[in-house]
Amino acid sequence: MSIRKKFTAIAVVACMMSFVSCGEEPESSSSDEVSSVATTAESVTETETESEIVEETTEEETESETEAETEEDAESEEDEHILTNAELLSLINNTFGMVSDGTFESDLQIAKDWDIVDADVETDPEAEITAEFLVSATMRATGIVTGEVSMEEIIDCAIEKGVIESTDLSAIDLSKAVDVVNNAYYAWTHQDFDTEINVELADGVIDLNGVVSADECEVDGNTIKLPSEFAEKITAGTVFIIPDDTFDGTAYKADAVTDNGDGTITINANPADFEEVYGSIG
Repeated sequence: MSIRKKFTAIAVVACMMSFVSCGEEPESSSSDEVSSVATTAESVTETETESEIVEETTEEETESETEAETEEDAESEEDEHILTNAELLSLINNTFGMVSDGTFESDLQIAKDWDIVDADVETDPEAEITAEFLVSATMRATGIVTGEVSMEEIIDCAIEKGVIESTDLSAIDLSKAVDVVNNAYYAWTHQDFDTEINVELADGVIDLNGVVSADECEVDGNTIKLPSEFAEKITAGTVFIIPDDTFDGTAYKADAVTDNGDGTITINANPADFEEVYGSIG
């Protein structure tokens, strides 16, 4: 028995096979040793499987960490993006409700029409914005700054209205230009009563605020139904404003007008552009 215990697991298994083939009953100690070997093999297999799982988990965690770092880097780059002149003018027009066709040429022309930039200015659409252009354009978009004024006066007004914090424009983080535009928009919508702003509708615009109630205006997409008394006033090409749940109502430009014969007219219309509604603001 002591000699058998020195055998390796392979020898024990071979010995068992020999006993079985000869029809002899294997000793219990040999059976125990075989069982021990099998158990050891299973343990080794389980250990190797656990090791593989750990390795796979580690690889997945590494991949997840890499993806997270990549996303963080992308977000960081986005946060540090400095707008181009084209992007700034588009942002200003969208923020202050001046509708364009989405092209730089349209945005620039609107900016010139509304004294946001000088009429003879030459602007590189792909160039990054400067602090001077950012502050000047946003302040002129509010209508608080108009006419020929110095950059120093514009800066002082921007500080007074809370648009920027310091006369040192180099302190402005240009990657946060959206904040400056939003500050200017806030100043525009929260002006003091001593700031006089004159708003005039463009020629030919029909304002129905106070003339009809919102209940008399049925709007379904681009189709608007009104009392037929306005059939002679609103024709194709007419810009008109109807009351709704907003302060000033909504402006539309008529494409076609149909008399329904029941005391109402149906107007096929699209939202009017800013410059089609207002003649001047200042």
